[in-house]
Amino acid sequence: MILHPPAPDLPNAWAGLSFAQLIKDVDDRLQAVGIEEAELDSRQLLSAVFGDDVWQKIAEPKAHPAPGQLPKLAVLVQRRLGREPLSHILGSKGFWSLDLEVSADVLTPRADTEALIESALHLTHDQQTGTVLDLGTGSGAVLLAFLSERPGWTGTGIDISNHALAMATRNAAASDLENRTKFSSSDWADLPDANYDLILSNPPYIAQNELTELEPEVRLFEPTIALNGGPDGLDAYRFLSKNVSRWLRQDGHFAFEIGHRQASAVTHLLAAQGQFTKLTGSKDLAGRDRVVCGQMATKTQGKGKH
Repeated sequence: MILHPPAPDLPNAWAGLSFAQLIKDVDDRLQAVGIEEAELDSRQLLSAVFGDDVWQKIAEPKAHPAPGQLPKLAVLVQRRLGREPLSHILGSKGFWSLDLEVSADVLTPRADTEALIESALHLTHDQQTGTVLDLGTGSGAVLLAFLSERPGWTGTGIDISNHALAMATRNAAASDLENRTKFSSSDWADLPDANYDLILSNPPYIAQNELTELEPEVRLFEPTIALNGGPDGLDAYRFLSKNVSRWLRQDGHFAFEIGHRQASAVTHLLAAQGQFTKLTGSKDLAGRDRVVCGQMATKTQGKGKH
């Protein structure tokens, strides 16, 4: 039994269309399957095939694509119609000031996570040199974005996936940051004690029963291990609250990305340890809670103050 209709013969459907008509057709098809940013995606797909000067061609009513280029566009559009993330189709994603390689082996960097970078930069604004640890580095997005703004710092990215680490290594080289980064494969529980100045993490924080509610681009194409935060989404924060002090020097800072309804719960977990001070939160561009920050208390500050 055929569960899905066969894919349309897109090259034939597009035969004779001008560039302006072609982009409208692609836009309409993407909208029809529920893609919210269909217009933006259409523009990027056409740019990938015809180059950035395609916009000049779109503005010319008589400009038509060469028929031989339409099959390549059809392959890309069909993948997007199947809800494969645009970042996977194009092989890269812009994040902060960087252009990063991404694939199904890592989470695609999102604009929400830039709030984590902003918090990290605020915490270290008066520190010219230092060391940073990125737990669950994935593509390296968080670590590399931070180091791109802190030229005197060095950093280590930890991930359990060797595929992710290979990609992060390539992204570091492409960003001219390979000399200030190191990537290692490890379970967090196996990390030795250390004395980093800053610890960053965008850990898994989706509640297990909410995974099936995620949009298809995430649910079907991104690594579940980087999404699943356990029954209530807080498993990673329970571990971090109990262990982050092992890797942080006195007066060192940390910043964790959180789900937008988790600020109170994560702050409570950290405060209960009695080792941290200056527990604060920050919001993303949409005004939602997105980051929890804190500082390792010194002996003179004592325990329990926050």
